[in-house]
Amino acid sequence: MLVLKKIGKVVKCFFLILLSVLLLGVLVIFIVNKIATAKEMSMLEKEGYLKLVSVGDYSLNVYDYGNKQGKHTLVFISGQGVHDYSITMSKVSDQLAVDNRIVYVDRAGYGLSEDTKVSQTNENIVNDYRTALKNAGIEGPYILIPHSLGGAYATYWQSNYPEEIEGVVFVDCTELNENVFFDDETPAFESNAQTALCKLGFFRLAVDYYFDPLPNNYTDKEKEISHALNVRNGWSNAAASEEKYASQNCISAFKDCKTNDIPKVYISSSNAHLTKECIIEELEWSNQILAKGAEPQSLTDEFIEERLKAEEVQRETVLKPYLKKMGNCELVLLGGSHDIYMQKPDEVAQIIKDFIAGIE
Repeated sequence: MLVLKKIGKVVKCFFLILLSVLLLGVLVIFIVNKIATAKEMSMLEKEGYLKLVSVGDYSLNVYDYGNKQGKHTLVFISGQGVHDYSITMSKVSDQLAVDNRIVYVDRAGYGLSEDTKVSQTNENIVNDYRTALKNAGIEGPYILIPHSLGGAYATYWQSNYPEEIEGVVFVDCTELNENVFFDDETPAFESNAQTALCKLGFFRLAVDYYFDPLPNNYTDKEKEISHALNVRNGWSNAAASEEKYASQNCISAFKDCKTNDIPKVYISSSNAHLTKECIIEELEWSNQILAKGAEPQSLTDEFIEERLKAEEVQRETVLKPYLKKMGNCELVLLGGSHDIYMQKPDEVAQIIKDFIAGIE
């Protein structure tokens, strides 16, 4: 009996020591993250990226540059999970800044914006954009330039507030229909745990495994800013809510879309490969910027042939009906990666320039 009591005390002592070490580790990570974040925020403010604008109970970051007296105001809308759109898209937007005002608004829980538990529906997200722009003194009409899931918000915006929109350039956006379904929603417990760990600073330890590195045509300073933007929020309450509503937002944006004459152009890359060489070119580009631990992709002739056929079906049965429903939307095929604005920034910038010239 005495031996069992001694063993019990040893086990209890062991777990107390282990718990103390774990708590100390969490505290160290938290403090290190706080110090690093403060330095990064100071750097971002110095570089002109930090400008918080109230939209009610929280604030969004509005970064703008370029010709603020230019003919057009271009508002860039990021895809899901992209915290550094102002950097990754800069190879395109920099080419448009001489004649136009360039504006990036971080959604709630993204980049430098504050987090919120407000449901991230189309209505709430778009109203956040509109309020942030208004309170920042940036008047419309706007030319929206969304990417990926950002296309659902742009579709909702131009359909419900057409007087605010001068044109839309969809950059390989989610192709909307009545059956868009995202099947990878994070379970609530896991999502809450991720949010808590991010706020404690753990995301900083894993950021290199979550985000693909930038290509070599980005400067060291741009890579530093990109890293700072990505670790600022990582996984937030708003990001979790956006993931939860993703399918619903896409479906409702399509169903409620009202056909209008606002000029639009849709740049298709993911479903725009017309040749085997085009797919190989995308693969070579994608493999050079894989995140750590990711396996390089490989292709077979059979896979390429099936993909070419599938993309053609997708264009005819989903993409073109979507563009027709929006109205006055030109389709431009520019085969490449989903992040075509990083792979072929010059081509994307020229399409946007031609589009703006057509509006004028």
